[in-house]
Amino acid sequence: MTSMRAASEINQSARDATPEVIVADRQLIVCQGIGSLVAQIPEVRLGQYATNKASLKKLLSQARGRTILILGVRLADGDLTQILDQVRKDHPDVMVVVVAEDTEFAFIRTAIKAGANSVCMMSQILTSLPRILGKLIEGHSIVPTEILRRLTSENADSLSRREHEILALLGDGLTNFQISARLGLSENTVKYYLKAIYQKLDVNSRGAAIAKYVAGHY
Repeated sequence: MTSMRAASEINQSARDATPEVIVADRQLIVCQGIGSLVAQIPEVRLGQYATNKASLKKLLSQARGRTILILGVRLADGDLTQILDQVRKDHPDVMVVVVAEDTEFAFIRTAIKAGANSVCMMSQILTSLPRILGKLIEGHSIVPTEILRRLTSENADSLSRREHEILALLGDGLTNFQISARLGLSENTVKYYLKAIYQKLDVNSRGAAIAKYVAGHY
């Protein structure tokens, strides 16, 4: 009986020593697709999926040992900036990989500025993600060369952090009133920010501003 308990404790210890990977995205099917790839990597163990902030918070609070979070640019009730800020505040030891589509490259910039340990383009995930996870297991943050090249070849980002937040909420379809409530601003302040954003992006409509932001053209 004692030997069985000892064996169980050894197995649990080995399990805790293997980094757990939590996958979070607003679409469960995306989580499942990424999870199927993670499950094939023997150096890590696949944890559960999160589609909103509450489920992600619960999973991170229950995690034992080393944890890696693979994060899409949005959950059902929050965008990348909000989520990264919260993760960094509550779980500073969690290593974060942000996954984005090619059309969402603006979020890659945001992720790096917000302290993500690595980024991965969805179009390159089959080859890039195993390599990225290997580096994170070794304790190294990594930004793939092709992403660094694209970042350094583009113009400097002229939008402020608050303007990023407002544009992300615009992209989620929120009205000025809803944005003001979410960010704790007056509606007039939101309108002021929008005017500044339009000027910086050289557009005159919400749709055009969102299109430029999502495409990374700012």
